[in-house]
Amino acid sequence: MNLRIEFIDTIQRIFGERGREWLPRLPSIVAQCRRKWGLHESRICTALSINYIEFATTTTGEAVALKVGVPHAELFTEMAALRLYAGQGAVRLLDTDLNLGAILMQRVQPGNVLWSLGDNDEETRIAAEVMRQIAQPVPADHTFPLFSEWVERAFRLTRTTWDPQERMPRHLISAAEVAFSEIERTKSTDVVLHGDLHHENIVFDQQAGWLAIDPKGVIGAPCLEVGRFLHNQLPTHLSIAQRQALVRARLRILSSELGYSQEILAASGLVDCVLGHCWCFEDAALGPYWHLGIELAESLTRMAGI
Repeated sequence: MNLRIEFIDTIQRIFGERGREWLPRLPSIVAQCRRKWGLHESRICTALSINYIEFATTTTGEAVALKVGVPHAELFTEMAALRLYAGQGAVRLLDTDLNLGAILMQRVQPGNVLWSLGDNDEETRIAAEVMRQIAQPVPADHTFPLFSEWVERAFRLTRTTWDPQERMPRHLISAAEVAFSEIERTKSTDVVLHGDLHHENIVFDQQAGWLAIDPKGVIGAPCLEVGRFLHNQLPTHLSIAQRQALVRARLRILSSELGYSQEILAASGLVDCVLGHCWCFEDAALGPYWHLGIELAESLTRMAGI
């Protein structure tokens, strides 16, 4: 397999020894998937992150996408979330194989990502519609994690283990905890959240329209779904004031479309922004623009009235 070194490095960094053992077996796993589902005309996706993805055709002529990953809990909850969505506002699941760590789904064509529209307001309205469509009640029997577990673990380990240099301002973690407490206090119910719904995970299909892909699957208050979207795709060349203006526009539209106050949505953005930056410590993946996220978290604290 002609795998990019960046993909190999990511697998080894995130999964450690499990990833190093999995990589040599990947060609055999993909071959088994092709036989199992009768796939041909396969071509590797050029944008691999932590999963192998290829586009193929079935014996009946259906265009599909095959995703194969190191078997782990988040891959399994993705399978469960796609099954729960049943193609409503999300890519349609065709089959899964837990032992192979494989997901077979419809191929989204042409697959343009949401940010390609280049219109912040229109992108936000589309995202709100996708959020409405994929919101699902919590099944009686499930294996999804709780958003509260994500928050508690990441904030605790950032304070105690991941960030001894305190690059993450501790007052921001405290502010995010206050925000999350307010979200929990005012929520009326929980739903199964996508958990990673941003501009790259909303793509266009010529028949089904805009669809969510790559769900994590996590249980939490419905308003938390906006968090990742709020602070995504804010061009780094803009001033902090310009980025804040984009976020405020998103808040106004999402508040109008989804019926939540702008303050509670800003609180959701703050929680997710701080959470994502804490995970950067765990993954040893602090990027060159990491400080811009800290600036934005400070802004979201004010927007949430905390």
